[in-house]
This record gives sequence, C-alpha cells and structure tokens, in this order.
Amino acid sequence: HGVLKADVNGDGKLDLLANSGQPTGKFPNSAVWLDIPKNPKTDQRWKRYVFAKEDAPGLSHYLGAGDLNGDGRLDITLAAKGGPQDKSGKGEWFAWWEAGEDPTKPFKKHRLPGTHAGATNIMPADVNGDGKLDIIASRGHGTGLIWYENPEWKIHDINTDLLSSHCLQVGDIDGDGDIDAVTCAYLSRKAAWFENDGKGKFTTHIIHDDQAAYDIRLVDMDADGDLDALIAGQQSKNVVWYENPLK
Repeated sequence: HGVLKADVNGDGKLDLLANSGQPTGKFPNSAVWLDIPKNPKTDQRWKRYVFAKEDAPGLSHYLGAGDLNGDGRLDITLAAKGGPQDKSGKGEWFAWWEAGEDPTKPFKKHRLPGTHAGATNIMPADVNGDGKLDIIASRGHGTGLIWYENPEWKIHDINTDLLSSHCLQVGDIDGDGDIDAVTCAYLSRKAAWFENDGKGKFTTHIIHDDQAAYDIRLVDMDADGDLDALIAGQQSKNVVWYENPLK
C-alpha cells in the first residue's frame, strides 16, 4: 500500500520500503525493504528483506523512517486503519519497528499508545526541539491529527476536527526553525497546515476550503526558498500547488 525511500542498512545509498496492507498473498500483513543494486537499471533482481513479518495486520497504510531510539540505526513507522474492511479486527494502530544489528532480519515491533480508528500516516520528526525524534500521525480514514512525544510516547492533539486527513508531510513551512505539518482532508475538503510554536503546540491554518486529496508533498515549486504544497486531488479531480506566501 505504501512505498518509501530511505537508507535502511546504513551504506549511504537509498533503499526502497513497501508494505502489504492485505491479509493474504505472498507477504500477508507484512512489510519489506529492498536493497537497490549498484546499477538499478540492470536485470538483476533486487534483494528483498522482511522487516515486519506478519505482525502488521489491520490494513496497514503508510510508512515513515527515522532513528527513534538514538542507537544510530534506522527504525520504521507504520499505521493500520482497521474499520469494517478489516476482517481481523486487529487494526486501528500506530507503531514503530526497531532495527537490530542485522537489518536483514525482522525488526522488533512497538505498538504506540491508544486505539486510532482510521490510522494511516505516520512520520518521525523532532516536534519540540529536544533533539529526539517524535512522531506526527494522522487518521486518514478517521478524524484528526496527533503527535507522540518521545520517549514516553505521550499523545498530543494537533487537530481534532478535520475528517479524513489521508495525506501528511512535515517541514519548516514558516521558516522559523521548527517542524510544521501539512495535510488535505478529503471529506472535510480542506487543505491545511499546522504551525508549531516550537514546543509542540499547533495552530491550524486553512490553505484552501474546497480541496480534496489523497496525497501531498512539500516542495519549493517556484525556487524562492520556501516550501509550497503540491497536492494530488483525487476527489477534487485536480493536481495543484499552493504557493507559500512567506516569500
């Protein structure tokens, strides 16, 4: 269901991560990473390693990556929406997988606190500026966004009313040196960004009040030095970018 680029094995090259959101098939309820060969254009098959071995049930959605426990290894985050389509009844969670000494072996799963109907997006980021990676997450088939504070994983609300924030990106949107977040909620039909005060308290700003999307990116589209919002508007049937007014 999800694909992500990250250097999983620490060799200085990007690898690919992917997860199966389904309970059947070759890799049921699992997630893998693929070691990209030196020349990815050859016919050589990429080596594949299962890091979440049948311990990601409940219709898993999107991936994130970062060193969450400060041991120098890349850990991986994942969310599962659950809901009526989840016949296992084991979804509605956010979790992270702790990398061991050998990244080719399955990682250790840590489920984060709470039950989260519609959990989809999960991204590591240092929200409060303490040097540790926290986690920002959205319930793309549910309501609202939250962040988890490392190391106790205390839950803090970012937004409690946006419906189906099925996309999430993080970055310094207002140029003040801390991490903000951006989403587009397809049932609320609102694109919004969330201003961080540097300590983890967020203020919601509406970018557009008639925009729906399944995916979003923060990109400096006009090369003026700030981050703009690039949106794939599935329900609104458009691909559009919103210019950051900072510059």
